[in-house]
Amino acid sequence: MIRAAGALLWRETADLTIEIALIHRPRYDDWTLPKGKIEEGETALQCAYRELIEETGIKASFTRQLGSVEYEESEQRKRVIFWAARCALDTGNFTANEEVDQLTWLAPEDALAQATHESDRQMIENFLSQEQHTDTLIILRHTKALERGDWDEEDSERTLNEVGFDQAQLLIKHLEPFALDEIYTSDYVRCVQTVTPLAHSRGIAITQVPSLNERTFEEDPLRSVAFANALKQDEKNILICSHNPVIPTMLRGILNTKLKNKDLIKLEPGDAWIVHRVRGEIVGLDYLSIGN
Repeated sequence: MIRAAGALLWRETADLTIEIALIHRPRYDDWTLPKGKIEEGETALQCAYRELIEETGIKASFTRQLGSVEYEESEQRKRVIFWAARCALDTGNFTANEEVDQLTWLAPEDALAQATHESDRQMIENFLSQEQHTDTLIILRHTKALERGDWDEEDSERTLNEVGFDQAQLLIKHLEPFALDEIYTSDYVRCVQTVTPLAHSRGIAITQVPSLNERTFEEDPLRSVAFANALKQDEKNILICSHNPVIPTMLRGILNTKLKNKDLIKLEPGDAWIVHRVRGEIVGLDYLSIGN
């Protein structure tokens, strides 16, 4: 199977109406959403972000995953995962390239009419059926740390191992598609080390929060829930870094009834839940692995 990824690029006009971008590929003479094949060593999210920039020249803020479509291409089955990606109204002029010679902004009903492929129309309909204006809350497990048995000092001072430091650097690229306004972390060293490269790359200050560490969680599990519940009301894009024992309880504590029973996959070091919310209400939940 061919694995691919893409993005539904959208913006809001001055009169608050939504426009969706379609690109024209002269090789196929079709109007489509930006997408392309996943390269070796690349995640689907990274592919979608790269393809969007390569085909449109636009860096957008990704939000929720819209789903996937499958179809036959060149006698092979192809599966494409799509994300919604919002850009500013003033995105500059499009420059034609080898793959794409035109980009057009259309009202949703016109985009549905002009899109050549049913798979693209399905993604547009998925996008229109959900809340478009969402804020992102990233709940991240710290990257790989030294084993407890290999550390003789206070657990709060235990550091990342070499793999963990490498993963912390990789988070810069893995989380590049998402907008970030604030970063909060457990005050344990391994969590602070995890988010430091990302914070420096974005020019964002790190706020250390004892309510997110393991000792506080053992004493009072609900403190992490209360902290996350307070943050989710802010209409900002926020990252929280914490520990594996803390995250499932914190996440279940802030999910609404509709999402309570969602299967919460155990996060591996450096993995994250991407929580989508509208005015404090959680409307979607995606899983992000730095290895897939």
